[in-house]
Amino acid sequence: MEVAADHAGDEIVMLETGIEEAAAGAQAIAAAEAHDDLLSDVPLELSHRIWPTREAVVDIGGELDIATAELAVRYVRHVIDGHDGPVIVDLAALAFCDAGGLGALLRMADYAQQAGCPFRLASPQPSVVKIMRITGLDRRFPPLAGGGRPDS
Repeated sequence: MEVAADHAGDEIVMLETGIEEAAAGAQAIAAAEAHDDLLSDVPLELSHRIWPTREAVVDIGGELDIATAELAVRYVRHVIDGHDGPVIVDLAALAFCDAGGLGALLRMADYAQQAGCPFRLASPQPSVVKIMRITGLDRRFPPLAGGGRPDS
């Protein structure tokens, strides 16, 4: 904002140049900070372990959704790239999965297939099995009966 003084009339005239740009910049900064805050509060848990049988088990817990999907895919790709045996994604602790999460599971499986890595899902919650059946993805990830946990 520029301020100019008219000395003849002792009147201060405020020129509103750049106010819209400043407001847009402030909004962009606020949106970025809110996005960063959202990501820092994302309830996603990722871990993996390698069994003596050379299977890698990736545990995905919490919420797999549009906000967490890319992080989960990158994590599983990293495990696939660093491991030469089968990969099992254990969904026992997955509390929520939306369309973005389903897409992430598909991308994981496609990446594993391209890498020549056997890939399967294990122990999905009934709510995840239901959404996979509704969308037809249960045929892509057989069997999804829930069965036992990978470590049982």
